[in-house]
Parts: sequence; structure tokens; C-alpha cells
Amino acid sequence: MKSQKSWIVAVAVLSCALLSSEVFPLDAMMASRSERLTKQQPDSGTGWRSTPPIRVIIRSTADWARVMFDDELGNNTNGIRFKYVISYGWLKGNDSDDEITIGKTTWIDILYNMTVKKTGDIIEFNKQRDDFDYTEMYADIIFETDTHMTTGYFWLMLAGQGITTFQLMRLEYKYDIWEETLRGTGHTSHIKRYIMLNSFFRKWEISPTSVVVLVLIAILVMVLLSPLIPHRTAIPENRKRSKDRGVRFLR
Repeated sequence: MKSQKSWIVAVAVLSCALLSSEVFPLDAMMASRSERLTKQQPDSGTGWRSTPPIRVIIRSTADWARVMFDDELGNNTNGIRFKYVISYGWLKGNDSDDEITIGKTTWIDILYNMTVKKTGDIIEFNKQRDDFDYTEMYADIIFETDTHMTTGYFWLMLAGQGITTFQLMRLEYKYDIWEETLRGTGHTSHIKRYIMLNSFFRKWEISPTSVVVLVLIAILVMVLLSPLIPHRTAIPENRKRSKDRGVRFLR
């Protein structure tokens, strides 16, 4: 009996493994094919691929902050660059003199007592000096990513004080693809961060096919393991009466 139970369990496990290996690659292949059909293809001959609309959000108590999607010289060797700006604006906490700057531009920073000059694709807010009120801003951007690179990078640039959260969100499906919160250290700082470039395209959700497969696996396991589940056997009526008479006789 024990060997029979072990055999049934082994068959159930093997069947589930085979079903998963057959169906999940098919599901992944179908999802990948569907996603390829809806994505923009790489620009012919350029090696750059347009992303879906990405919302960049900056939440901060600093008087300014920026994120630069470029290398230090503005040459886009980092694998990410702007294609065009869809829209931008304030979500919360802006005053009449607060400003937003978006696009390829050049600026000068005092970085740890050293003057640095940078040019690049930036998203920046400036609330004027010593304005530490809480602020939220956004920019909806179509980026381009280098098809010859797997990982790209960008720069987070912080003012001396305050807490700042940088967030990248896939605008269509409203899910985050990257987020980080940093606290100012008293000095202007430039921090490099790396990101997988396919994060701009991947759709993080459970497909309906995967749900169906999981349900089928659960049903298969229940069917295969049902012989192992103990069942209560009903006592025939004539045997029950005989048992009752025997008890009365003993009394």
C-alpha cells in the first residue's frame, strides 16, 4: 500500500512538471509574440528603439532636484535618451515661482567644492533657494534605448538638503519600473544608477493563460491524489442492527 501511494505521488509530480514545461514556454512565446506586435520596432539603421510613454515623477522636500538620462558629456553613450516630451507639470505643492526644465541643456554645479559643467537630457524642478516645501512634479516622455546594450544608466542629482524620491512608471499600465528615495547630505550630489533597458518594455502581470494553466494543474493534482485521501465507509444497515443486538445481549 505504501509503495502504491509513493507511485501515485511520483506520477502526480511528474505530470505537473511535464504540463508546466509544455504550457508555460508556450504562454511565454505567445505573450512575447503579442508584445512584439504592439511595440514600436527599432528605427531602421539607427540601433535605437522607442519606448512606450514613461512617466517620470519626482517627489521632494529639497529646493531643487534633477535626473539626467545621458552620459556626462551629453553624448547618449549611456543607452537612454529622450525622443520627445509628451507633457509635464506639477502634481502637488508648487508655488508661483517654481520652475520645471526638461530637455537637453547645460548647467554648472558646485559639487563638493568643485565646479562641474554637464550637458544632457534632463528633467529638473527648481523651487528657488531654501524652499523646502513638499513638491511633486511629473514628465511624460518617449525615450529611446540603444538596442546594442542590455543595461543603461542615468544620473540622480540632489540638492544639499531634503528627501527626494525618483520614480519611473509605465504610463499605459500604471506600474513602476524603477524607484528610489534619497536623502540630501548637505552637498550637491550626482549619483549614477543602472537599469535593465528591457524594463521600459516589459509588462509585469499574470497572463490569463498562466491562470488557466495553474487551475488545470490544481485539478490534475486533486485527481491524481484522490486515492490517497481517506474515505469514511458507511456501515451497512443489517450489520449495524446486528451490532446493536449484540450490545443489548451483552447488557
